[in-house]
Amino acid sequence: FDDWCVAQLAAKLNKDADYQRFHKRSEYYRNLFHPKTKFFQSKNDKGEWIEPFDPYQYGGNGGHPFTEGNAWQYFWYVPHNIQALMELTGGTKAFEQKLDTFFTSTYKSEQMNHNASGFVGQYAHGNEPSHHVAYLYNFAGQPWKTQKYVSHILNTLYNNTSSGYAGNDDCGQMSAWYILNSMGFYQVCPGKPVYSIGRPLFEEVTINLPDRKTFVIRTHNNSKTNKYIESVLLNGKPLDVPFFTHDDLVRGGTMEITMSPVPTEWGKQVKN
Repeated sequence: FDDWCVAQLAAKLNKDADYQRFHKRSEYYRNLFHPKTKFFQSKNDKGEWIEPFDPYQYGGNGGHPFTEGNAWQYFWYVPHNIQALMELTGGTKAFEQKLDTFFTSTYKSEQMNHNASGFVGQYAHGNEPSHHVAYLYNFAGQPWKTQKYVSHILNTLYNNTSSGYAGNDDCGQMSAWYILNSMGFYQVCPGKPVYSIGRPLFEEVTINLPDRKTFVIRTHNNSKTNKYIESVLLNGKPLDVPFFTHDDLVRGGTMEITMSPVPTEWGKQVKN
């Protein structure tokens, strides 16, 4: 992901050779994808897979490659190319099924890590590598599941006591996640100016912009139980995908979100 970010900067600077170099490096995650286990795994200096492999095992003893997490949690960290990750997984349906397992598997390895906390299945909200994963359902045509899990995280893994975070607030990330998600959106891939729609908490939020412009997010029929999106209007026009752009936001305007107590078909047709 860092290589992808450098590639974007190189492109802005019209340094094509640098862009090509770092863009190529940004795809090297493919070299560590094991086609049989369908996980990213480590190799030795001869290019051989290191065995035994346990996707539930956390980093620690024995040179295990995953720091503060396991292979399940780091599997999803290709934020700059979600479509490629879906293809590696076996397609949209296989991707959705793997997400379902991720959020529901409660198996715990004997070797845990103290930074692993705030669990929803294998999802660990207490550590940042998991923070975008609930939004991956939006890419798989199941945005109601994004809304379901975002609502659960907002309402159960934060509180206003001295232990109100589910983990370490590294550089304010736990707080930033809450602020963005409570407004109803999140950026899956920083550096790519697209926001993914989740589940707003507030009836109305106003984002103040330069030149006295505002972007208002207004939510109708909202409650703890009405956590699913029925429809979205962006400046009066139906928005049928669970995404909007940074340009949409900075131009100013209004997003109106109507909520439902049951999952809906809204946003299911993803336009990649």
